[in-house]
Amino acid sequence: MNPYVGHPNPLKEGQELFRKGLLSEAILALEAEVLKNPNNSEGWRLLGIAHAENDDDQQAIAAMMKAEEADPTNLEVLLALGVSHTNELEQAAALRYLYGWLHHHPKYKALTSLETPESFYHADVARLYNDAAEMSPEDADVHIVLGVLYNLSREYDRAIASFQTALKLKPHDYSLWNKLGATQANSVQSADAILAYQRALDLKPNYVRAWANMGISYANQGMYEDSIRYYVRALAMNPKADNAWQYLRISLR
Repeated sequence: MNPYVGHPNPLKEGQELFRKGLLSEAILALEAEVLKNPNNSEGWRLLGIAHAENDDDQQAIAAMMKAEEADPTNLEVLLALGVSHTNELEQAAALRYLYGWLHHHPKYKALTSLETPESFYHADVARLYNDAAEMSPEDADVHIVLGVLYNLSREYDRAIASFQTALKLKPHDYSLWNKLGATQANSVQSADAILAYQRALDLKPNYVRAWANMGISYANQGMYEDSIRYYVRALAMNPKADNAWQYLRISLR
């Protein structure tokens, strides 16, 4: 049962709940919106973002693909799909959407081919984004994508540098602090990752993904009691966060 079905403006309600960090409630309101207006790309996009922040990339991808169906040139959707597929280690799909972001961007589309290639190579897409960074060094989104691309190729030092450059341009972007933390964790820099995750939580206290990631970083340092507190907090906000349940079981062993 969804209490927001029949609400006069479920999109506005979902946006407000999302702003407050009430992600599970926001998801219900946004689901009511896309039931009411299935071609609303913004409704699907925000639903996808809410699922991603609630630590559910599969649901995020499903919602974002509906957003792309409604508006294939939505740059925020293409970027979010590239990030979510990277989180799922689906390189081919990630590269396709990240190339699509450049291809549809009014400032960078001249860098891409007139026709979309049948297959994408990491080195080629990374080269295009480096060209875009030279064109517009002040564009944080380009540096964010470079960080995502370097994560795909496991060049973590370069990914960290790209995210740090982006953070100089967008210091209050909580999701960007989380990306930096995740990359530092992948680079076996768990103590630094905890500082980055804390910045994300300072900016958005109900950010389920950052709570779960903080738990992982404590567990990676053998601090299992500390990790359990963070997993439990994540699960209190989203009992369906499968990753948090999985890692909690490991810490309890």
